[in-house]
Amino acid sequence: MPRTSDLATRFRDQWARSFAGRSGPIVVAVSGGIDSMTLLALLARERAGGDGLDLVAAHFDHGMRGPAGSEDGRFVEAVAGRWGVRAVRGSGDAPARARENRRGPMTAARELRYSFLAGIAEREGAWAIATAHQRDDRVETALLRIVRGASLEGLAGPKAMSERLGRSLIRPLLPYSRAEIERWAEESGVPFREDPSNRDPRYPRSRLRAELLPLLRKMNPRADAAIARLADLAAADAVWMRAATEELMRSATESRDEREWTLTAARMVDAHPALLGRAIVAAWAWSAPDGARPPDADWIGGVAKFLRGGRGGRVPAPGGGEIARRGPRVVVRRPFTVTEQREEISG
Repeated sequence: MPRTSDLATRFRDQWARSFAGRSGPIVVAVSGGIDSMTLLALLARERAGGDGLDLVAAHFDHGMRGPAGSEDGRFVEAVAGRWGVRAVRGSGDAPARARENRRGPMTAARELRYSFLAGIAEREGAWAIATAHQRDDRVETALLRIVRGASLEGLAGPKAMSERLGRSLIRPLLPYSRAEIERWAEESGVPFREDPSNRDPRYPRSRLRAELLPLLRKMNPRADAAIARLADLAAADAVWMRAATEELMRSATESRDEREWTLTAARMVDAHPALLGRAIVAAWAWSAPDGARPPDADWIGGVAKFLRGGRGGRVPAPGGGEIARRGPRVVVRRPFTVTEQREEISG
């Protein structure tokens, strides 16, 4: 493992290769935890070193930590100010949104947070939103999705750069482990605040981190690297599969509007099973609300069997919506929001 003191140098080299040279501000999502504070510290060092970065530290209080959420915001604002970085704060009520849309509170919090970040990026004219996901997050995501039954693309996990809500989403810390980040933060005196939910056994990720990963590391000390490599291979395969799936969906499409997507059933069910599964995931992704949990393998297999059966009917989709069979056609429907349902009833 490279020396911890080299982290800033490796980060600088990786930043120059992958992200430098673009104009415009960068909105940095900062919760106040060690990962996001380390990301902000590293980017502030780059800017201080003459890179010319225009940074905006964005903190969102999702309403799940009570008074501690406001304290987190004040902490981020104060530290960012000392580092010469502009800070903006926002807040929302994730528990209320979860009740309204019948979603889990963590999903609701993530939706509100990304909506806030996208709004700040729009206002600032930012070219990217930077988040502090690191290698352990990718490993944990891959394992969680394996347990739940993920598609190939789901197994690939978060990428160094992707798109969300019309903005580039970058993850500059993705190559580095949590242990590396924590050691560098301690050596460099990076201040941060602990979030007790990271150790709360009620959350699957926390249990995986505390129970499953230590066992896997005993079986193979390089388990993290092996899982990350598997995710890399899945990502490479997914690129080719995505192109083939897009061609299948394009050729099968008969019509599509804001609510429904109609496809020729024969083109779908005659496809190779691997492509049909991907097509089902693509249909789900189009219909599902942002932040919905990806469907598992059992659901995908069940939809494939249903479509190949040729009989009419419908299958509810995770996150709302449905996939229906109407004779020679497959119809994908987006869900109504609670507000739309009320409007339809009142209308």
